[in-house]
Amino acid sequence: MKKFKLFSSYSAEEKWLNEQSNLGWKLVKKKLFYTFHKNTQNSSVYAVDYRIFKNKDSYQDYLNLFQDSGWIHVAGSRLSGEQYFISLLNEDKDVSIFSDRESSQYRYKKKMINSIQGIGYLLTYLVVAILYGYFDIRMIMEPRYAFLTPGLWEKSGMEFWKAYLFELPFALIFRILPVILIIGYIILMVTYLLWAFYSQNKERKFENEN
Repeated sequence: MKKFKLFSSYSAEEKWLNEQSNLGWKLVKKKLFYTFHKNTQNSSVYAVDYRIFKNKDSYQDYLNLFQDSGWIHVAGSRLSGEQYFISLLNEDKDVSIFSDRESSQYRYKKKMINSIQGIGYLLTYLVVAILYGYFDIRMIMEPRYAFLTPGLWEKSGMEFWKAYLFELPFALIFRILPVILIIGYIILMVTYLLWAFYSQNKERKFENEN
């Protein structure tokens, strides 16, 4: 079974995963969609952490640490950010992967930090590319600046169309598409940043009220 769903916080996501577990479904993969397999064993308690690792060894140490504490990794990868675990202590429904509120909140902080770093890297690359003439920022509003054939726009008739159609694939693939991807990724990182900030404040407010 595959499902697509968005959540306002990691706690809301964990709650939903626990509900799916109670219905007899076990999470086996998380990409754009949640992939579940039918589970014949007891329902499990889910926990979601956020970590990105520079190398495989540190990632494996992280997984081993949680496994020694009674948590099995079921979805996520070294660079995915979100890491999904189920508890081996199925009889204890109040079990938590986090030792305190601060460590639970820290996953949002890590996501915000990674988002800010991603935005910084991309903006730096974009500025350097523009300064060195690899990209013309005017392409965003006027795609004609992606075409470098001298005198292209002064041509007419078949001469224009031959030159235009010849350069079009190069303009799209090597000039316009990279700019669109970079700007799109910056927007995605900003979205992640705002989501983490909102979710952190929401959970903090809920915990303070309880």
